[in-house]
Amino acid sequence: MAQVSYMLVLFVTLSFFASLSLGQETLSRHCLENPPTLISNYGAGSVKQIGGLKAYVSDHSHSNLAIILISDVYGYEAPHLRNIADKVAQAGFYAVVPDFFYGDPYVVNSSRTIPEWLKTHGTDKGFEDAKTFISALKKEGIHAVGAGGFCWGGKVVVQLAKTDFTKATVLLHPSWVTLDDIKAVKVPISILAAELDNGTPPALLKQFEDALSKHKVKNFIKIFPKVKHGWTVRYNESDVTTVEAAKEAHKDMLLWLSKYLKKN
Repeated sequence: MAQVSYMLVLFVTLSFFASLSLGQETLSRHCLENPPTLISNYGAGSVKQIGGLKAYVSDHSHSNLAIILISDVYGYEAPHLRNIADKVAQAGFYAVVPDFFYGDPYVVNSSRTIPEWLKTHGTDKGFEDAKTFISALKKEGIHAVGAGGFCWGGKVVVQLAKTDFTKATVLLHPSWVTLDDIKAVKVPISILAAELDNGTPPALLKQFEDALSKHKVKNFIKIFPKVKHGWTVRYNESDVTTVEAAKEAHKDMLLWLSKYLKKN
């Protein structure tokens, strides 16, 4: 009986990780760990309607320079993500976190698997929505836009980096980013990666760096030791090492985007 129970647990576990596959692309095995408790009214900013989407907006200085933060699968109501937006606003930017999931972020332990959820919330749809969103921002008086993408959002941001919709971009532990994506990047790009992330292993990051340098695209790639995929927005407050690494990554992101958005 114990052997049967063990085999059942093993089968369920393997089935779960298999369910993280999407076609030939695979999510990091840490991609769904430590899901946030979503809070709709969290943060120093407010929720507004922009370009047909709800968005969390934090703006202390009425800046005409915007930084868009594109979430992981858990969406725009995640407290850590909104804290980052508030930090970005304090640095003098119009910080905005759009709800690209239309009120339907992924919910762990729900009846939907990630592949099922992604059928209606794919990154291609996110990319199209992001272009519409940025156009709406510019109609409201925003002069320049930078973007930071986390996990799911990293794929959307790398697609934006192939266009002239943004001045600079940052990918934080991105999912599904390929070498072909990187070869098509046109704007300065930074990739902040975790050491423990099968989605962006060091060998692949080296290929990214070589491709960007070959195409003369300004880049900054950094691997953070001893942290897992998702650490910048889903860290545990009691894990001092990870918290410090997350703060360092937030600072790196802001420095990179500031360098190109505030450039004369």
